[in-house]
Amino acid sequence: MKKTIAVFIAFAAALLLGIAAIVVGACGENGVFGEFTDISELTRENAEEGMTVKGLVYGVWDKYAIEEKETNGVKKVVSESYVMVMPYSYDEEAPVFIGISSGDSNELEALEQMRSETEGIITESSSSENHTSMNFRGKLRKLDEGQLSFMKVSVSNLLDITEEDAEDYVVPYVIESDKYSPFMFVLIAGIALTIAGFGGVLVMILKDIGEDNG
Repeated sequence: MKKTIAVFIAFAAALLLGIAAIVVGACGENGVFGEFTDISELTRENAEEGMTVKGLVYGVWDKYAIEEKETNGVKKVVSESYVMVMPYSYDEEAPVFIGISSGDSNELEALEQMRSETEGIITESSSSENHTSMNFRGKLRKLDEGQLSFMKVSVSNLLDITEEDAEDYVVPYVIESDKYSPFMFVLIAGIALTIAGFGGVLVMILKDIGEDNG
């Protein structure tokens, strides 16, 4: 009997812990704890090293860098970086650009699709209807001089201006993909614990009812 009670308490504890983890994970993912800034609210003035941002990305213009790693003579792409228009600047007189980078194949596919669509809109070879977008989570890292130079070249070509003038249109940061946040793992663990705890409690209740009816 004592063993049965102990097992029931263990399952009940797992259920309660799982529910608590789901609440914490969901709140963290949705910014209740102030863990990130929405990409739409990211500006030249508030951008800073290490800031976590999250939100809808849709204004990708050009690829400016590819990072590769060589292992045993074989090169592998680690990440690709694109130039993105900061959403807030659509309401400004001129666009402001920032880098966006990822090594995730699905995100890179979406970024390249957005770049292709933007190119089509600029050249008027395609319309702006049904333009690709995606939710993106990342952390800001300040660009070193070499990376910043590559971005300036890209922006200068896009706007047909000099590299020196391009500096006025660039924020010297890149948003590096941080797809899986700690809160996501807490949320997943919470769901697993809740399912296990609920299932265990339910089985024991049904078993107890069956024994009473027997």
